[in-house]
Amino acid sequence: MQSSNPYTAKPVKGKSRWLGSTLAIVAVSIGGAWVVDNHLNPPAAAITQQPLPSSTGSASTGTKPDQTVTGAVIQYQFGVMQLEVVRKSGKISAVNVVQGTASAGRDGAIPYLQQYAVQAQGSNFSNVSGATYTTSAFKQALDSAISKLS
Repeated sequence: MQSSNPYTAKPVKGKSRWLGSTLAIVAVSIGGAWVVDNHLNPPAAAITQQPLPSSTGSASTGTKPDQTVTGAVIQYQFGVMQLEVVRKSGKISAVNVVQGTASAGRDGAIPYLQQYAVQAQGSNFSNVSGATYTTSAFKQALDSAISKLS
């Protein structure tokens, strides 16, 4: 006689499909975390500096003069951003924050943005996940400062 209890154990069809899809989700999650971690914390050997294009420069050396400039203050929804760009030997060697505020922990993205700006020699780099508006304000402030380089 069969039990009328609906909660009795019954053979599960498709259990291997469930297990396979669960393992796939776990693998993708771990892989995604690895990609994000390596994006936010690149190995030191992966950080390189590329020279600025030398379309104009001094006739004798072909490089632009060393210079430090400060860009405009950019106001955005989470604060303000103003940057100083240092160029040495024809390439951006540092991006310093003159004013940089961001609420709700988004200011933690600023050191990464500084590193990415030097690595990219400008604002051509990806957004920092979770700090899209801060990244956008940083890029605007960076472009403002770079535009003042002669």
